[in-house]
Amino acid sequence: MIKKTLVMLGGKFHPFDSCGKILEDFLKKTEVCEPVLTDDRDAFKDLKNYDLVILYTQGGELTSAQEEGLCEFVKKGGGFIGIHCASDSWVKNKAYLEMLGSHFVGHGPVTEFSVKISHPEHEITRRISDFKITDEFYILEKKTGRFEVLAEGIWQFKTHPLAYIRTYGKGRVFYTALGHDERVFKNPFFQKLIFRATRWVTNQREEKEVRCGVIGYGGAYNMGKYHADSVSKTPGLKLTAICDVDEKRLEIAQKDYPEIKIYKEIKKMLSADIIDLGIAVVPHNLHSKIVLSLVEAGKNVICEKPFAITIKECTAMIRAAKKKGAMLSVFHNRRWDGNFLAIKKIINDGLIGEIFHIEAYAGGYAHPQYWWRSEKSISGGIIYDMGAHFVDWILNLMPGKMETVYGIFHKRLWYDVTNEDQGEAIIRFEGDRYAEFQTSVIAAIGKPKWRILGTKGALNINQGEKENIDVVTFVNGHREELKIPFMQSCWENYYINIADHLLTGEPLAVTAESARRVIAVFELAEKSAKTSKVQPVPYEK
Repeated sequence: MIKKTLVMLGGKFHPFDSCGKILEDFLKKTEVCEPVLTDDRDAFKDLKNYDLVILYTQGGELTSAQEEGLCEFVKKGGGFIGIHCASDSWVKNKAYLEMLGSHFVGHGPVTEFSVKISHPEHEITRRISDFKITDEFYILEKKTGRFEVLAEGIWQFKTHPLAYIRTYGKGRVFYTALGHDERVFKNPFFQKLIFRATRWVTNQREEKEVRCGVIGYGGAYNMGKYHADSVSKTPGLKLTAICDVDEKRLEIAQKDYPEIKIYKEIKKMLSADIIDLGIAVVPHNLHSKIVLSLVEAGKNVICEKPFAITIKECTAMIRAAKKKGAMLSVFHNRRWDGNFLAIKKIINDGLIGEIFHIEAYAGGYAHPQYWWRSEKSISGGIIYDMGAHFVDWILNLMPGKMETVYGIFHKRLWYDVTNEDQGEAIIRFEGDRYAEFQTSVIAAIGKPKWRILGTKGALNINQGEKENIDVVTFVNGHREELKIPFMQSCWENYYINIADHLLTGEPLAVTAESARRVIAVFELAEKSAKTSKVQPVPYEK
């Protein structure tokens, strides 16, 4: 049930309106509650229609009726979340400070500092790693009562609480010292804390542990084992089964995971009712078949990338999952690559202005291997390999909808395999923006991995570069050349999000619909190459 939430704003020294809007949009997107924003303190006098109060205010003083209404609401079982300057609000109201549990006594300048999760097993902080944030570091003075610290930070050699919980009568209280401005409110770790706190203070529990089965344990790249390991490392997920048609691979799987069940047939695994989530790690042409069998059995599903070979297959899987009410996601884990995360930050920070042109390239000059990835009927073609990463990256960087796709393919040298030797997709987006991706096994001289142009600058990453992005920016009115380091890769965030989605209802980071856009580019590029005509893009209107 969606909880009705009063969000109280207002005061000095902070951008209350803009931060309130970010908070409102986030809460509506997560569907965790129905927020009502106000700066009228008299709303505290009658809270009977609310489940939760979120406070982002500073200064002032409550009337006795306002203070009594708020504190009695929490004392009788209502939820309360205080953000940042909530500890510097109504400091003459003793009952309010007693309910909150702390009082602001000072802060340093806005700067970057580390937030350490001190209680990683609590439902609010479970699966949240330590993180850095740019904010005011609030110093708190503890008031009457006890609180349990969930996150803390170090300021000038002393450790201080940055997030804590406590009870007040029958109610639950969460407070975080974070939240100075819009940068914090847009921070995904901050948003996750608020989302989880909203659930906790309104007495919502995590769902039971998710049982997971991996379908496909092949030796190529050991991706089956990678998925199995990822499940085993993620709190809230439990590996219970592995299925593969190859008995030798099943023997290896049993040695790797002696406590799980192994199956040669997916039907037997499903009939055993041993999994809640199936993970399809099979060749591309089998994705649709395996996913549909899992969905029809009522299982949630993760499909390896690329999603499928055709748009039709993708749509069939999406419709089946919606009909069954099952989660369907695609393993686009490389959205958490360090270089891609750095590119996103450069763009989001406005260093190169509004982007309008992207070039991406992967390839070289070498004979393809003799395996299923070189067989077009199984793999889908040359563009389905590295293109599964690059096109997904492009679609997550370029704003606006796709309008058309144009494709160019070559088969000129390696006739003993059926994949093309080179493939290229050129995508036109709204606003006359373009992106192109090229991949090749006959390119004796390559190109940069990334070249992105914006209205205020550009960025470039050469092939083989492992540390920095070359950036030219004119945002300060003159040419500046920068080297921006890659961020840290964090592939584990994919499975953390899966657990968060299934256990707490957090939004899914990689939707099947977003993965279908990638396949649309592949299929339409090939159709364009065969017809020499630009192809319109479905599902973008």
